[in-house]
Amino acid sequence: MQKDKTEKVQEKVYYQWIKGEKSGDVVTIKDTDDKWINFNEGGRLAKDLQDEFIQLLDEDIAGEFVNPTSTETDPLNVSAAQKLPTEVSIPALDATPNPIRVLFDKQKKNNKVKLLLEFPVNIPQKAVYELMSTSFDRNEVNDVLQSFINDQLSEDEILDCLYNSIQSLIESKYKGE
Repeated sequence: MQKDKTEKVQEKVYYQWIKGEKSGDVVTIKDTDDKWINFNEGGRLAKDLQDEFIQLLDEDIAGEFVNPTSTETDPLNVSAAQKLPTEVSIPALDATPNPIRVLFDKQKKNNKVKLLLEFPVNIPQKAVYELMSTSFDRNEVNDVLQSFINDQLSEDEILDCLYNSIQSLIESKYKGE
C-alpha cells in the first residue's frame, strides 16, 4: 500500500472560500497531500477543486477578516479577565465586514464623480425678489428665501432623491457590464 506524502505549509497564506456553504470564510492551509488540502480551521478540499472553491487573499485584505490570535500561552489563564457572576453577557452585533465593501475600500484609485440631486421647489418671481430686496435688507431677504425653500423639502424627499440619484449613477456608469 502506497503512503500519501503530506507536505506541511510553514508560511501562513490566506484563502477565501468563493463557492459553497463556506463562501466568504477565510482559511489557512495546514498541509497538503496528493489529493487533499487540509485547513488549520478544520475541513479539507480536493486539490483539483482549489481554483473553483477558494481564492488567494492579499495579506492586507485578509487582516480585515481574521481575528488576531495571541502567540503567547497562558496555561493558568492568569491574564484572562475575571467575570463576576452578576455580569450579563450581551451578544455582539455581527461586525463581520462585507468582503465586497472591504475590496471597494482598499482600492487605491477610485473615480470621483458628482452626484447630482434635483428637487422641485417653488420660488418667487424675479420681480418679487427685486421688490423685496429694495424694501428690506438683501441679506435678510436671502435668509428668508432660503428658509422658504428649505421648508418645502422634507427629509424623506431628500433621502428618496439621494437614493434614486445613486441608483441612476450606478446604472449609467456600469450599464452593460
